[in-house]
Amino acid sequence: MNRLLRAIASLLLLATVNVQAAEKVRLLLDWFINPNHAAIFAAQYSGAFKQQGLDVDMIAPADSASVPLLLAAGKADLAISYQPQLYTLVDKQVPVIRVGTLINQPLNTLTAV
Repeated sequence: MNRLLRAIASLLLLATVNVQAAEKVRLLLDWFINPNHAAIFAAQYSGAFKQQGLDVDMIAPADSASVPLLLAAGKADLAISYQPQLYTLVDKQVPVIRVGTLINQPLNTLTAV
């Protein structure tokens, strides 16, 4: 009888726990891993994505120019790109939209020796 009560209690406990698989998200990076991806890696390694029910797969592309086209072709769920490139894509009627900002200022510099 004791084992039966434990089994029933275990089943009730399992029934009350909301167990869901994390939503898989494929994220294309804009280039190889670099400092502008810091927030993404911080979220990954701190467990923030997992806490939100996300399983994020970060993919570094072989060719950064192909990233928006791979996104438009459904090869990824999200992609990192540069704002000026978005204007060109929209002008060419590539079906992509901006959903957020990683860094709110240009990373362009003029460097001299």
